[in-house]
Amino acid sequence: MKRITGLFVSFCLLLSLCASFAFAEGADDDYRDVLVFDGTKRISQFIQEPWPKGEIRICPAVLDTADGSRDVYLVTVRGIDWSAQRANNLMAYFYLLCNRDCRYYNMVKDAIFEYVPAGAAIVIAGHSLGGMVTQRVICDDDLTEAYEFLNAVTFGSPYVVVDKDKREGNLVRLEDTDDVVPKFSLAAFLSPEDYNGAVKLSGGYADNLSDAHNASYQEADVWETFDALGINGGGAVLTLALEGLVTLSAK
Repeated sequence: MKRITGLFVSFCLLLSLCASFAFAEGADDDYRDVLVFDGTKRISQFIQEPWPKGEIRICPAVLDTADGSRDVYLVTVRGIDWSAQRANNLMAYFYLLCNRDCRYYNMVKDAIFEYVPAGAAIVIAGHSLGGMVTQRVICDDDLTEAYEFLNAVTFGSPYVVVDKDKREGNLVRLEDTDDVVPKFSLAAFLSPEDYNGAVKLSGGYADNLSDAHNASYQEADVWETFDALGINGGGAVLTLALEGLVTLSAK
């Protein structure tokens, strides 16, 4: 118990160094009426971009794979915010770590029900705390009965110990080897095999905890061979129709 308590205290200190900072200024210039994501780098950028504002984003898209094209919805979930008033605060981490509902999770769940038509196919991705939300979403009976979850990608997220028998679709967990945030997971003690199942690469950020947690997942040099579904060597491409984009605040 002392070891776990010590890990939580250390996590709070380290996470304060790794809080998500918007790295790209003038992001408006990068967006067009249609966005084409041919790799995980662009997905991660989209999640962390300061524009358009909103921690939760839902957008209609076309997924192209070797099996053909199909209409999907992309759902993305941003990470932690240090304001106690926001739903994606530190307390949300502790709730999700224990696989419990929290206000942030419920906001994402409600948003999917409101803005994604019943029966639609969904690709979901999340960074940090958002990845913890993502892991629960694809195991939520209410959601998996209403939608078809094809794929989920997490960036720098602690593994959430969930009932894997309820999981729908493919889960890909991407981690920079120097990113400390994914290490703060109860799965390290309760489910070590699952905890060790992430895809890990080094972005060379051993001396910069913030960049290891944020910038690494936006680096083409690190993740250039990973497609839009997080598959190494895959060819999946997501084309978003921005006229249908919905962005929601975690206030």
